[in-house]
Amino acid sequence: MARVISPRTPLVDRRTVLQGGLVVATGVLGLSLTGCDSGPSAEQIAAEALLPLADAALADEETARTLGPTLPEYSAALGVVAEQRALHARSLREEITRLDQDVAARISAPASASPTASAPSDTNASPIDLDGFRTRLRANADAAGRVAVDLDGYRAGLTGSISASVTTLVEVQLA
Repeated sequence: MARVISPRTPLVDRRTVLQGGLVVATGVLGLSLTGCDSGPSAEQIAAEALLPLADAALADEETARTLGPTLPEYSAALGVVAEQRALHARSLREEITRLDQDVAARISAPASASPTASAPSDTNASPIDLDGFRTRLRANADAAGRVAVDLDGYRAGLTGSISASVTTLVEVQLA
């Protein structure tokens, strides 16, 4: 017996259309959810960029405090450098903490802080002298300037002013 299709009989029934729509909607939702976690957030990236600057500021503070008693003619100037770098470290720590507390937890303690990647840290190296400290400060100022270019808003201003401040410390206080 042959089935006769009248012009009023639909080729696809309503139930099939609804089931197909649910399948498509589920697939779209699944694809959109898998695309949500595509990597670190902008805040995490900014915090990671600031982390070496905070570590460098802490290392510079410690070095200035260590060199002060050994260089009486620069003792007052090194005290200013230590105070300024401590303020830089605190400002950077506050911003990193605001951005990402997990990254902030990785900021080095002052006693174990290492300089930026541009200044090698070798545990067997001899103690740094004033000229070596000036060189490291210049490298840290340059590093802060490079980070400032990659950031925007408050963070760019913060790192740019740190770069300018460290340059001034080298050229004025430690001249």
